[in-house]
Parts: sequence; structure tokens; C-alpha cells
Amino acid sequence: MNESLLAAILLLPLPAGGAPEEVQTLTVRQAVALAVARAPEIAVARSAAEFASAGVRVAASERQPQIFATTTPGYSTGAPLSVAGEVPAAAGVRVRMTLYDPSQRGDELQAEARAAGVNADFDDARVQVVRRTLAAAARLRADEARAESSRRRLEAWGTILRRDRALFAEGRITELDLDRASLEEARARQALFSAESDLDLDRFELARLSGLPPGSALRIADDPAEAMASPAPADTAALARERDARLRALGDEADALARSAKLLAQAFRPMVNAEGRYAYVPRLFGYDKYYLKFQENVASVGLSIALPILTGGRESAQAAQSRARLAQVEAQKSLREGEIALDAREAEALHERTGLELGLARRAVAISDAALRQAEAIAHEGRGELNEVERAQIELSDAEEKLARAGREQAEARSRLLALRGELLSALEVSDSAHP
Repeated sequence: MNESLLAAILLLPLPAGGAPEEVQTLTVRQAVALAVARAPEIAVARSAAEFASAGVRVAASERQPQIFATTTPGYSTGAPLSVAGEVPAAAGVRVRMTLYDPSQRGDELQAEARAAGVNADFDDARVQVVRRTLAAAARLRADEARAESSRRRLEAWGTILRRDRALFAEGRITELDLDRASLEEARARQALFSAESDLDLDRFELARLSGLPPGSALRIADDPAEAMASPAPADTAALARERDARLRALGDEADALARSAKLLAQAFRPMVNAEGRYAYVPRLFGYDKYYLKFQENVASVGLSIALPILTGGRESAQAAQSRARLAQVEAQKSLREGEIALDAREAEALHERTGLELGLARRAVAISDAALRQAEAIAHEGRGELNEVERAQIELSDAEEKLARAGREQAEARSRLLALRGELLSALEVSDSAHP
């Protein structure tokens, strides 16, 4: 083996072994709650949803009663002409309400269609933040287990290497045997370095997601997979189709667009408005010179019915726009249904597979732990082979690493399955009160 390469691996620096001054312990649900409360992507999606909802209210406000208090001071030298749309008067009140206007109703329905998609983005953002936080917590917990098992593996290989050096000095093993032990010890050192590096990175990531200061010494108190209840047997694809926010939004959008296109395509589209006015016109305005029965207090109520003849093609363009968007939404809906069916099948298979792997990994750890205790008992009696205890410890460390990886994969698979079924937020008791 290249001696300079071996020396470089042996001298590879290990992360500082000193314990942090203060370790902050979080449960999985605490970490998720912190992440949901401060995630910038949720704030962006919430603002967009609130903006879209306000747009719907703006469009709907055109069909609500409108009351204006007016004053138009002026003087008329003949028949009173309107000024800025108002007859000169000291004070007045105008009440107006649109009773029927297909164009305005079409605008409102299109605003509702846009809002449906934006609200789905908000729901997706919350689920994605929860899944990322769960994944970071699962990685952090797995890295803690990896680092601990890597330390024990390195200690075992260090003991074996020291013995092999003594045996080599006595001429009882070859240089090749010593090089093999040195290489394994270097690999164990590299594995510990990798585990410690991953641990630091995942602590930083979880602190960032949770809104805690960078570099906070964090640990997760509970198993992320166990923090989420195991999903009950059910048809995941059916539940996903029923509860998927994106599919529901596409359905609402398609319904709104279909109604908008139908309204705007009507040949008979009268605009019906009701309006009432009151005005106080004092005599000093000079109107009494031109009217025999002049009154200072005047009022009128009327109904306006207008049938558009030529509007520049605005309504037909809006109808074509709605139909084109409707066709797009229907295609997206069909595509989403296919994606849900495939994702549901994959998520169910992955959750079942990782569950089986987790069970096998737990059995492997139990067997390796029993083998280590047996080797220690035999060594205590002065029997057994050389390095048998250390090799049993190495086998246990390997099994513990596989268990940590299996636990992380099971947590990620469960969060994916629950997210598809629309049960992830409720499983972690994430409040829905923040919904716009």
C-alpha cells in the first residue's frame, strides 16, 4: 500500500470531540411547529393567497350596493348641466347597485379560478415545509446514531491495530496483515469524520428550518417515524384524489371557468343597474329663475337596462380566454389524477418496504448485541479467539448504522405517504388556523 496515502488517512483530523456547552433538545412536533411558524415560503404563499382572495372580493364588490355622499358647489346660468357627472348641488347622496351584468360576473368567476390555484400553492407550501423538517430531523437522529457507532467501530479497529503492530514486531504476522488492519482503521476514521460532518450539516439545516440561531447544538428527542402514527389501511389513491389540494383547486378552477365562458358566450347580455339620487340645491344657485316649480330638495330613482351592441369584442375575447384556460385546466386535472395514482402506489410500496427493512435491521442489531455480550463473556473466562470482542463490536456498529439508515428512510416514506393521503398536518397536530 502507498505509505504516504496511508499516513494521510491516518492523520485525517477528527471533528472536535468536546461536548457543546448547551444542547437544545426538540421533539419532532416542536421542530415542525417552529418551521411552519417562520418558513419564508409559507409567508410568500400566504401573501399570494390573501392577494388572490382580495381580488375575488374586489371583483364581487361591483355587484354590491354602493352609496356615495356628494357635494358639487356651482352656479348655472340656464338649464343645470352636470359637472364631473353630478348636477351642481350643495349636498347629495347617490345609491347604485348592479343587478345583472354578465361581464362583471365573468370577471368575478375568473378571479375565483385564479384564487383556487393560489390557495392550493399555500397548502402545498405548508406540506413541503413539514416534510423537509421531518427529513432534516430524521437525518439528524440517524447521524447521531451513526456518529456514536462510528466512534465505537474506530475504537475497536484501533485496538486491533495496536495488537497487530505488536504481533508484527514479534514477527507473528506479515506486513500485509498490518497494512490491512491499518487500512480498516483509516476507513473507520473516515467513516467517523463523515458522520460528524453530516451531523453538523444537518444540525445547521434543522436550525435554519426552525428559525433557531445557526450553529445551535440540536438533538431530536423522539423518533420521527414514531412521531407520526402509522397510517390505517385504506385506498391511498382514492384518499389522495379526494384530499389533494391541487386536484381540488383544479376542479374549482374548471367549474368557475366553465361558468364564466357560458355567461360571456350568451347572445343576450343585458346590463341592469338600479340607481337613486338625492340632492339639496339652495335657491342661491339660481335654478329658480328657470323652473316654475323649483324645489330645493330633489330626488330620483330609476332602473337602467342597457343591451350592448358593439363593445369592441371584449366579451367574446374574454369568453375565448376562459375556454382556452378551461381546456388547459382540464388537461392539468387529468395529468394530476394520473400522477396521484402513480405516486400513491409508489408511496405505499416504499412505506411497506422500508418498514420491512426497519424490522430486519432491528433484528440484526439485537443479534449483534447478543453476539457481543457472548464474546465479552467468553473473553472474560480467558477463552475465545484474538480480537473476537472487537470484531463483534464492529459487527454491532455496522448493524446500528444500517438501523439508523432504515429508520430515516421509514420516516421519510411515512411522511410522503401521509402527505399524499392528506393526513400529514393532522398527524403532527399542525394548526390549520393560518389558512387565508
